[in-house]
Amino acid sequence: MMWLIRLASTVLGLAAGLLALTPVVDRRRQRALRRTVADVCRIFAAHGIDYWCDFGTLLGFYRDGDIIRSDKDADLSIFAGEQPRIMALADTFRTHGYELTDQGGRARKLLRIIDARTRYYVDIYPYIPDGTVLRSVWASPQEDIPLALVARRVSTSFLGAPVTVPADVPAVLHHRYGPSYVTPRRGDKGATRPYSLLRSVFEDLQDNVLGLWYWVRASGR
Repeated sequence: MMWLIRLASTVLGLAAGLLALTPVVDRRRQRALRRTVADVCRIFAAHGIDYWCDFGTLLGFYRDGDIIRSDKDADLSIFAGEQPRIMALADTFRTHGYELTDQGGRARKLLRIIDARTRYYVDIYPYIPDGTVLRSVWASPQEDIPLALVARRVSTSFLGAPVTVPADVPAVLHHRYGPSYVTPRRGDKGATRPYSLLRSVFEDLQDNVLGLWYWVRASGR
């Protein structure tokens, strides 16, 4: 029985130590995502790719004027017809230090642009027009969105780069996150997934482990 208590104490101590590193990992990840989003959006602008900032990246743009510090990745959306044009840019991204895949996410349906230096990434969500609705290739109907909310898009500046956002950003954020989107909540995934503090803590633990591993690997090169 005592060994179980000691084991539990060791595990809890390790978890507490990893969670204590969260501010350090957050800062490093935020710096990496700032650079990655800016680079990706510059390349998209140079090649006329039609996209828009979405989910947490759009929320950070509107609410914080920055990448949200607790965000684990960045998010852009596209019409599915843009996917071949983006995949044709694999060599361009490679020369800038990024890896491009169309097998991202658990279901392997996302485009993912990975920073080879830090392993942090931008996920790109394809959408298929279906009447007045955009159907998510990744998670329909949970992440479907009315076409009218993103039909008009505008160019602006974010993180020192030209970016494209929906013309009515608050309307999109209200759809994605509900009426409380202006209130920061760590690990908030929006209206399509009920908020869970326990899940948020677990995701922080997981990301801290990965972040430290990537950091060690990068330092050893």
